[in-house]
Amino acid sequence: MIKGIDHVGIAVKSIDEMVSFLENIFGAKEVSRTDYPGLQQISAKVNLNGDTEFELMEATGPDGAIGKFMEKSGGGLHHISIRCDDIKTFSDELEQKGIKVVGKMFDREPKVAFVHPKSAQGLLIEIKEVP
Repeated sequence: MIKGIDHVGIAVKSIDEMVSFLENIFGAKEVSRTDYPGLQQISAKVNLNGDTEFELMEATGPDGAIGKFMEKSGGGLHHISIRCDDIKTFSDELEQKGIKVVGKMFDREPKVAFVHPKSAQGLLIEIKEVP
């Protein structure tokens, strides 16, 4: 069911500055950048060594999840993304165990959902279907 870690999500003040840092210090490469106007954020995927990816997230407005997170924490670790092969079944199993699963986005690709931090010792966990 679980296939490993997909990526680590990090909220940053400036994607450009963080990408530059990761490239210069660790030889990382930016592989994609996506604007999510409805979420008020821009995300960039950065690959470190072929297996390890960061999702860098920059707020484009104060009312999105990243804007609120930045206001509260100043940035840093936002979430860990875990790959699974069947998100609907896995989400149902988690809920049967009393885990609160929120933000279910099963009608898009990739399909994702989130384990609420109150159900995971304060950690936001993204579940991502990777068939």
